[in-house]
Amino acid sequence: MKKNGIILILMFSACFATAQRQTEKLEYNISGDEAMNELDFSLAQAFYQRGMPHCDMYSIEKLTVIWQVDSSMHTIMNPVMERCLNCLEDNAAQRDTLSMRLLVTYYTKGIGTEPNNRRAEFWEQRLETIRNPYPRPAGQIEKKPPREKMRFFAGYAATFEAPFGLTAGGVGRTIGWYLRFRSNLSFQNYTEECDGTGIIIGGLKDALPNPLNIKNISTFIGTGGIMIKADPSIYISVGAGYCSREVVYKFRKIDEISAEPQGEFWAKYNGESSFQGIALDLDGNFRIGKTFYGSLGCSLLNLKYISANAGIGVFF
Repeated sequence: MKKNGIILILMFSACFATAQRQTEKLEYNISGDEAMNELDFSLAQAFYQRGMPHCDMYSIEKLTVIWQVDSSMHTIMNPVMERCLNCLEDNAAQRDTLSMRLLVTYYTKGIGTEPNNRRAEFWEQRLETIRNPYPRPAGQIEKKPPREKMRFFAGYAATFEAPFGLTAGGVGRTIGWYLRFRSNLSFQNYTEECDGTGIIIGGLKDALPNPLNIKNISTFIGTGGIMIKADPSIYISVGAGYCSREVVYKFRKIDEISAEPQGEFWAKYNGESSFQGIALDLDGNFRIGKTFYGSLGCSLLNLKYISANAGIGVFF
């Protein structure tokens, strides 16, 4: 227990010492920045050089800036810049790229040492080796990655009211396109229009309408848009287009005098459930292996009604 207590005390002491040193480093750098803002380079240099026992890279960068912008301080700063150079050499040996970049500047301009182009070239080459560990052979032209060919697809698409449809399009490396058509293949002609109570709008000459409560719905949706790759096997498609929905009711003509049937006719319901307008798509398309795909989503019809979408198809 006593041994464990001693270990804990040593650990807390080390943590406290480290925290205190970090606080001091923060304080002298803040003070140096304030002096720099007031263009008092002499005072700023005095604060930043406190970081040299720790090879504080922030202090080294600031001291380098002062040396480059105020040539009158070169003589007084030579000792501290020599210490900066030693710190940079030690850090660069540990593959620190910032230190390598500064060493190129130090040896090129003679900061903390005499100008030495050979040493500058040495560290520049070391830095390039880290950035590009596999350089191209001399004279070899860099090859661009081959452009991914667009793959085309086609398949079945449907909604609840439009169960017959076709989707076709193509997808590339990150983006694609699609066209989609859906319908219930019901195209009933009509000669009149009616309201919600079954009354023929405009009336019929010499006849009274008699609704039979038989109706037919004709639906068509045509959209197109873009597909964006969200995952190697998932594309999100967004599109817009046109939609049409016609509800028609079947009526029988009745002669006003004899009350005998005079034939039948169709009348379009002139209400909200019959419309023509904009259709908006939002779907997720999922690749199944290399050949097949499935899709799920929804369409907003006439900016009022939501219809679920589904589909399946193949790539070729």
